[in-house]
Amino acid sequence: MVTKVYTFLVTYEGLEDKIWRKIAVSSNYRLDQLGYAILAAFDTMAYHLFEFHYGGERFEIPNEDAFEEQIDMAVFKLHQLKLKIGDRIRMDYDFGTTQTFWIELVNVEDMGRGQGTRYPYIIDGAGCGIIDDMSSEELQELIAQIDNKGRTDDPIYYNNRTFPWDYRWFNLDNTNALFKGEIRMIEEGYEPFWY
Repeated sequence: MVTKVYTFLVTYEGLEDKIWRKIAVSSNYRLDQLGYAILAAFDTMAYHLFEFHYGGERFEIPNEDAFEEQIDMAVFKLHQLKLKIGDRIRMDYDFGTTQTFWIELVNVEDMGRGQGTRYPYIIDGAGCGIIDDMSSEELQELIAQIDNKGRTDDPIYYNNRTFPWDYRWFNLDNTNALFKGEIRMIEEGYEPFWY
Protein backbone atom coordinates (compact mmCIF):
# COMPACT_ATOMS: atom_id res chain seq x y z
CA MET A 1 0.00 0.00 0.00
CA VAL A 2 1.34 3.44 -0.97
CA THR A 3 1.56 5.85 1.95
CA LYS A 4 -0.60 8.89 1.39
CA VAL A 5 -0.35 12.48 2.59
CA TYR A 6 -3.56 13.65 4.20
CA THR A 7 -4.16 17.38 4.36
CA PHE A 8 -6.62 18.44 7.02
CA LEU A 9 -8.29 21.78 7.59
CA VAL A 10 -8.57 22.02 11.38
CA THR A 11 -10.89 24.69 12.75
CA TYR A 12 -11.75 25.75 16.26
CA GLU A 13 -15.52 25.55 16.80
CA GLY A 14 -17.17 28.97 16.98
CA LEU A 15 -14.13 30.77 15.56
CA GLU A 16 -13.65 28.93 12.28
CA ASP A 17 -12.67 32.08 10.37
CA LYS A 18 -10.28 33.34 13.10
CA ILE A 19 -8.41 30.28 14.42
CA TRP A 20 -7.57 27.47 12.00
CA ARG A 21 -4.72 25.40 10.59
CA LYS A 22 -4.12 23.38 7.45
CA ILE A 23 -1.94 20.42 8.47
CA ALA A 24 -0.33 17.71 6.30
CA VAL A 25 0.33 14.31 7.91
CA SER A 26 1.10 10.75 6.85
CA SER A 27 -1.80 8.34 6.39
CA ASN A 28 0.17 6.06 8.74
CA TYR A 29 -0.18 8.57 11.56
CA ARG A 30 -2.08 7.20 14.56
CA LEU A 31 -5.09 9.12 15.88
CA ASP A 32 -3.29 9.97 19.12
CA GLN A 33 -0.44 11.45 17.06
CA LEU A 34 -2.94 13.58 15.12
CA GLY A 35 -4.22 14.80 18.50
CA TYR A 36 -0.71 15.75 19.63
CA ALA A 37 -0.14 17.61 16.35
CA ILE A 38 -3.38 19.58 16.78
CA LEU A 39 -2.53 20.46 20.39
CA ALA A 40 0.90 21.67 19.23
CA ALA A 41 -0.47 23.55 16.22
CA PHE A 42 -2.96 25.46 18.38
CA ASP A 43 -0.37 26.27 21.04
CA THR A 44 -2.20 24.55 23.89
CA MET A 45 -0.70 23.71 27.26
CA ALA A 46 -1.59 20.07 26.42
CA TYR A 47 -2.50 19.00 29.92
CA HIS A 48 -6.10 17.87 29.39
CA LEU A 49 -7.55 14.65 28.00
CA PHE A 50 -8.89 14.52 24.46
CA GLU A 51 -10.96 12.18 22.29
CA PHE A 52 -12.10 11.83 18.69
CA HIS A 53 -15.55 11.14 17.23
CA TYR A 54 -16.02 9.80 13.72
CA GLY A 55 -18.58 7.57 12.01
CA GLY A 56 -20.53 7.04 15.21
CA GLU A 57 -17.43 5.79 17.03
CA ARG A 58 -15.51 7.28 19.93
CA PHE A 59 -11.72 7.02 19.94
CA GLU A 60 -9.76 7.61 23.14
CA ILE A 61 -7.17 6.05 25.35
CA PRO A 62 -8.98 3.08 26.93
CA ASN A 63 -10.52 3.82 30.30
CA GLU A 64 -12.01 1.01 32.38
CA ASP A 65 -14.40 3.51 34.02
CA ALA A 66 -15.92 4.66 30.70
CA PHE A 67 -19.69 4.42 30.38
CA GLU A 68 -19.69 3.64 26.67
CA GLU A 69 -17.61 1.57 24.29
CA GLN A 70 -14.41 3.15 23.05
CA ILE A 71 -11.67 2.44 20.53
CA ASP A 72 -8.00 2.86 21.44
CA MET A 73 -6.77 5.84 19.41
CA ALA A 74 -3.13 4.89 20.03
CA VAL A 75 -3.39 1.77 17.88
CA PHE A 76 -5.74 3.14 15.21
CA LYS A 77 -4.11 4.63 12.10
CA LEU A 78 -5.69 7.35 9.98
CA HIS A 79 -5.88 5.21 6.82
CA GLN A 80 -8.02 2.72 8.77
CA LEU A 81 -10.79 5.34 8.95
CA LYS A 82 -11.14 5.13 5.14
CA LEU A 83 -11.69 8.89 4.97
CA LYS A 84 -12.92 10.61 1.83
CA ILE A 85 -12.44 14.25 0.86
CA GLY A 86 -14.88 16.34 2.88
CA ASP A 87 -15.17 13.87 5.79
CA ARG A 88 -14.92 15.50 9.22
CA ILE A 89 -13.61 14.21 12.54
CA ARG A 90 -14.48 15.94 15.80
CA MET A 91 -11.82 16.30 18.49
CA ASP A 92 -12.85 17.32 22.01
CA TYR A 93 -10.09 18.58 24.29
CA ASP A 94 -10.50 19.30 28.03
CA PHE A 95 -13.71 17.71 29.24
CA GLY A 96 -14.20 20.35 31.97
CA THR A 97 -14.17 23.31 29.60
CA THR A 98 -14.55 21.48 26.32
CA GLN A 99 -12.66 22.91 23.36
CA THR A 100 -13.85 21.40 20.06
CA PHE A 101 -11.85 21.14 16.85
CA TRP A 102 -13.28 20.05 13.50
CA ILE A 103 -10.82 18.16 11.30
CA GLU A 104 -11.84 18.04 7.64
CA LEU A 105 -9.95 16.02 5.04
CA VAL A 106 -9.33 18.43 2.15
CA ASN A 107 -6.68 16.63 0.08
CA VAL A 108 -5.09 13.20 -0.39
CA GLU A 109 -1.99 12.53 -2.47
CA ASP A 110 0.74 9.93 -2.71
CA MET A 111 3.73 10.56 -0.48
CA GLY A 112 6.85 11.02 -2.56
CA ARG A 113 9.72 8.59 -2.09
CA GLY A 114 11.99 9.71 0.75
CA GLN A 115 9.53 12.41 1.88
CA GLY A 116 8.35 10.76 5.12
CA THR A 117 10.45 12.97 7.41
CA ARG A 118 8.82 16.08 5.98
CA TYR A 119 5.55 15.31 7.78
CA PRO A 120 3.77 16.51 9.80
CA TYR A 121 3.89 20.19 8.94
CA ILE A 122 1.56 23.16 8.90
CA ILE A 123 0.72 24.46 5.43
CA ASP A 124 -1.21 27.55 6.51
CA GLY A 125 -3.22 28.99 9.37
CA ALA A 126 -4.62 31.93 11.26
CA GLY A 127 -4.90 32.87 14.92
CA CYS A 128 -2.09 32.17 17.35
CA GLY A 129 -3.98 29.40 19.12
CA ILE A 130 -6.40 28.85 21.95
CA ILE A 131 -6.29 29.54 25.68
CA ASP A 132 -6.54 26.51 27.94
CA ASP A 133 -9.31 26.47 30.55
CA MET A 134 -11.25 29.16 28.68
CA SER A 135 -14.57 28.18 27.11
CA SER A 136 -15.24 28.76 23.44
CA GLU A 137 -17.79 31.44 24.38
CA GLU A 138 -15.25 33.28 26.58
CA LEU A 139 -12.64 33.10 23.83
CA GLN A 140 -15.17 34.43 21.30
CA GLU A 141 -15.90 37.37 23.63
CA LEU A 142 -12.17 38.07 24.06
CA ILE A 143 -11.59 38.01 20.30
CA ALA A 144 -14.59 40.30 19.71
CA GLN A 145 -13.03 42.72 22.23
CA ILE A 146 -9.72 42.63 20.34
CA ASP A 147 -11.52 43.17 17.03
CA ASN A 148 -13.46 46.14 18.45
CA LYS A 149 -10.72 47.82 20.50
CA GLY A 150 -7.54 46.50 18.90
CA ARG A 151 -6.44 45.01 22.25
CA THR A 152 -7.60 43.16 25.36
CA ASP A 153 -8.72 45.06 28.46
CA ASP A 154 -6.82 42.75 30.82
CA PRO A 155 -3.65 40.65 30.54
CA ILE A 156 -4.29 36.94 29.89
CA TYR A 157 -2.47 33.96 31.40
CA TYR A 158 -1.26 32.12 28.33
CA ASN A 159 1.53 29.62 27.82
CA ASN A 160 2.92 30.08 31.34
CA ARG A 161 2.98 33.89 31.12
CA THR A 162 0.62 36.77 31.77
CA PHE A 163 0.52 39.44 29.07
CA PRO A 164 -1.90 41.23 26.72
CA TRP A 165 -2.66 38.28 24.42
CA ASP A 166 -3.75 38.88 20.82
CA TYR A 167 -5.18 36.10 18.66
CA ARG A 168 -3.77 37.77 15.53
CA TRP A 169 -0.22 36.74 16.45
CA PHE A 170 0.51 33.88 14.11
CA ASN A 171 3.74 33.27 12.24
CA LEU A 172 3.74 30.21 9.99
CA ASP A 173 7.54 29.92 9.73
CA ASN A 174 8.06 30.18 13.50
CA THR A 175 5.25 27.74 14.20
CA ASN A 176 6.67 25.16 11.77
CA ALA A 177 10.20 25.61 13.13
CA LEU A 178 8.98 24.43 16.54
CA PHE A 179 6.17 22.13 15.44
CA LYS A 180 7.82 18.68 15.46
CA GLY A 181 9.64 19.38 18.71
CA GLU A 182 6.40 20.51 20.34
CA ILE A 183 4.63 17.36 19.14
CA ARG A 184 7.42 15.21 20.59
CA MET A 185 7.22 16.96 23.98
CA ILE A 186 3.43 16.63 24.07
CA GLU A 187 3.63 12.94 23.20
CA GLU A 188 6.22 12.35 25.92
CA GLY A 189 4.00 14.24 28.37
CA TYR A 190 0.87 12.20 27.66
CA GLU A 191 2.13 8.69 27.08
CA PRO A 192 3.36 7.85 30.61
CA PHE A 193 -0.23 8.40 31.76
CA TRP A 194 -1.85 6.35 29.00
CA TYR A 195 -0.16 3.02 29.71
